[in-house]
Amino acid sequence: MKERRDRDERKISEGVFDRSTLMSLYKLTTKGNLDQLDGIIATGKESNVYYGLLKNREIAIKIYCIETSDFKVMEKYVKGDRRFHGWRNRRQLIYTWAKKEFSNLNMIYGKAGGITRCPEPIAVHNNVLVMEFIGENTIAAPKLKNMPPENPKKYFNEIIKCIREIYSIGIVHGDLSEYNILNYNSPVFIDFSMGVLLDHPLADELLKRDIKNILNYFRKFGIEEDEGDVLNFVKSTS
Repeated sequence: MKERRDRDERKISEGVFDRSTLMSLYKLTTKGNLDQLDGIIATGKESNVYYGLLKNREIAIKIYCIETSDFKVMEKYVKGDRRFHGWRNRRQLIYTWAKKEFSNLNMIYGKAGGITRCPEPIAVHNNVLVMEFIGENTIAAPKLKNMPPENPKKYFNEIIKCIREIYSIGIVHGDLSEYNILNYNSPVFIDFSMGVLLDHPLADELLKRDIKNILNYFRKFGIEEDEGDVLNFVKSTS
């Protein structure tokens, strides 16, 4: 079983590290944004996340897959975003997708009241995003789905306040669930590539979906909240 897993990981890595990606990693290294890249933290169809070091600081390197990413899904989230205009092919769209997540993280990190935690964005080049590693001593923080909160009601309230805060900043996560929240003492939101500005055509739909996903997850802990009430609270940011 282990040998098969190792083969699968090598196959995934070979599919990610094409020549242009290797050049992007080299560029980030020469600019002082990356010193070392080591093992895989997480794998997926759209991207792989690797552990690395920068001046002895633990970092995460997210590499968006050029060949396996869903072009049509990505296009839906980028179209209508006034920050990005035009792409001629799949590769250019993937590069835009990486810049989009970097921009979203920049909007949120350390802003507003500072309730919301997300990885600090460090650099982006083409399809490679360098950011803060959430965890310590090479061990990544667990996802909420793998480590339920000790105090579900308190944790639920914290998450809703975070959704409200990023809404007040001007963004909707767009893909929020127990899979994209790290349980690291308090919630840490990750995977902002689908995040949209409030004037995006899908903003309201995605906000409702984010809230519904969180309500569905916490319902298993006996927490019953009205979706409309939570939505009104999130939007009452003044």
